[in-house]
Amino acid sequence: MIKDLLKKYFIGIFLILFTIPSVLFAQSMLMGKVLNEQNMQPVQNASVYFNNTQVGTITNEKGQFKLYSKRLYSDLIVSAVGYEKAIININGNNSTYTVLLKEKSNELIEVTIGTGKNDWKKWGDLFFRLLLGKDHNAAYCKILNPEDVKFYYDESNHYLEISSNKPILIKHLGLDCTLHVDIDKFTYDFLKDELDYHSGIYYSNIDAKPIKKINTFLKNSYLGSKMHFFRSLYSNTLEEENFQLYRYSSIKNINKENAFRAVQLYKAKKIAAGAKGHDLLKLSDYPDSAEYYRKLLMQDDVLKWDTTRVNYREYLTFDSLNNKMIFKFSDTLMVLYKRDNNLAYNITRQHVSSGLGAISLIELKTLLCLTNQEGVIIDPAGFALPNVLLMIGNMGDRRLAHQLPYDFIYSP
Repeated sequence: MIKDLLKKYFIGIFLILFTIPSVLFAQSMLMGKVLNEQNMQPVQNASVYFNNTQVGTITNEKGQFKLYSKRLYSDLIVSAVGYEKAIININGNNSTYTVLLKEKSNELIEVTIGTGKNDWKKWGDLFFRLLLGKDHNAAYCKILNPEDVKFYYDESNHYLEISSNKPILIKHLGLDCTLHVDIDKFTYDFLKDELDYHSGIYYSNIDAKPIKKINTFLKNSYLGSKMHFFRSLYSNTLEEENFQLYRYSSIKNINKENAFRAVQLYKAKKIAAGAKGHDLLKLSDYPDSAEYYRKLLMQDDVLKWDTTRVNYREYLTFDSLNNKMIFKFSDTLMVLYKRDNNLAYNITRQHVSSGLGAISLIELKTLLCLTNQEGVIIDPAGFALPNVLLMIGNMGDRRLAHQLPYDFIYSP
């Protein structure tokens, strides 16, 4: 039952969005060339980057590239307009690569999903919230090329599909950089409130050096995040980093779930019809139904729940041969992170000044559930693989506006 609850809120952006990298310390330079697979001609201005990092470049007129980094991550992404994206697995025995890009077929180049001049007006706000979030961090972000984003709404199955033939460019004022987002898949199911999101991301123009400046924005993004959580697990410092782990059980509020699905369906139809502004705040066209839904949606998600504090080290096994930490558990777990009072005050003040209202920010809760028997593997840099961990709550709700590149260095 708990797993069903978690699946409802599974956010693909957390686990499917990236193939999380393994860090290779043996090399600091990578070079190669990018060629057209069909005629073996060089591909100029192709983007070459380690996924979700600041480490990237473009190819020259000969299709050549060089990357310099303190770490070499396992997945190198190569993309260019008009070509299918390539993901290259990097190993420590090779520093030179030839990448062959396949031209997109006419069917792929042609826009096969519905578009129209009003599509961004209909779906743009929803897409922004799904991709970046709707809190203070998202207020720092602006999508620079909305005209490249294409939408298709399936009225029968009530899901929204979003695509782009070009990278989506996002100006992130909080990090003072531009995000290049290569979307492979982006679908949102209204009834299940489920986002399935596959993408590659490159952070450009941050700084020549890894991020070290710590301010309220960076602290808010890092502390209590999944990156912070995994790094703390790997270093066996979870409790020292203000995390606590609990065994969790609950009874779902079925009436609230049914009301939520009804309201989601209503809003999906309204957006598809072009409604905006105040009309999207309504829960139903019928006042009695709207009031009924409003009362149900104000209730808790669960009718009854229980927690038991556990020793997180019981779920950890160190693989000394591969220098990995394995995080394995069978029960549903709850992670509790306690924020510093001063940081919580500063974040609350920012929320209020941005018109987002005051919210409880001291204790951040996340539920965890594994979908396999082997567990999650955490590498030395604190990143987890494979795609087997479901999350609901604070960590799972953090969207791209909260995310930091893998080569982020936290120095309190």
